[in-house]
Amino acid sequence: MRKIIFAVFIIFYLISGNSIAQNGFNVDVLPSNIGGNAEFKRMFNEELIYPEYALKKKLGGTVTFNFVIMKDSTVTNIKIKKSGNDDIDKEAMRLFKLYQWVPAIKDGEYVSTAWWVTFNFNPKKYHKICENRGFVNFNYYKEFKIDSTGNHQYFDKWEIDSTQKIYYSPELLPMYPKGNFALQDFIKANLEYPRQAQVANIQGTVMVRFVVEPNGLVTNIGIAKSTGGGCDQEAVRIMEMMMKWHPGRNNHKLVRTQMAIPFYFVLNNEFKDNSAGEQH
Repeated sequence: MRKIIFAVFIIFYLISGNSIAQNGFNVDVLPSNIGGNAEFKRMFNEELIYPEYALKKKLGGTVTFNFVIMKDSTVTNIKIKKSGNDDIDKEAMRLFKLYQWVPAIKDGEYVSTAWWVTFNFNPKKYHKICENRGFVNFNYYKEFKIDSTGNHQYFDKWEIDSTQKIYYSPELLPMYPKGNFALQDFIKANLEYPRQAQVANIQGTVMVRFVVEPNGLVTNIGIAKSTGGGCDQEAVRIMEMMMKWHPGRNNHKLVRTQMAIPFYFVLNNEFKDNSAGEQH
């Protein structure tokens, strides 16, 4: 996995050292966001748009949310426990609502659990974040239009769905730039068979689930089907390299779309086509 240095930290606080949830009952597995703490930090650095006034005045601080992760993975009772200023609180809430969650497990079953999370905003390090990710503001998808003279012109008929609803079957699915063959070539050029898997003769399919945001960035990267031997981590590493997609579209709006891609790990065999993104 690539070593990534995060200049802005997001800290998960456990309710207590012995894994007791806030509502007072023991759980066997604590809740988490999809992809775990590393994905939480990566998403924050990728999606953060520092409020203009706060950045200008060099205002920072922490925002802490209390909430409940229900056993069906939905989130309820979102409250701000610790506040920054209004602009920072608003951006923290926008970011918080991007995350998907895995509920706590007790006796082999999902259970509802109270939880909290803290965002740390540091204006001094925002420039470095933008430099590392390659942009300051989001560049939303625009389509080409050919006019009567044969020239290409941009026109932007796509609005942005502000509801943050996740679609599974939008009218137009997200597409990797230049299409599935380009996606296949990208994976083929960058995927490295983990040494641990080679030695242990581990083969199989890793299914990676993710969300393509209206801005085309990929979030909530997680494993839907595991193979082990380092294959899961390698598939996630490749997904993290896919910086920009054409987003899904529904009812003339750019929407959040749930997707999945299979990564095939096969020893002594030709590379398999990973380009067929699947819904999950």
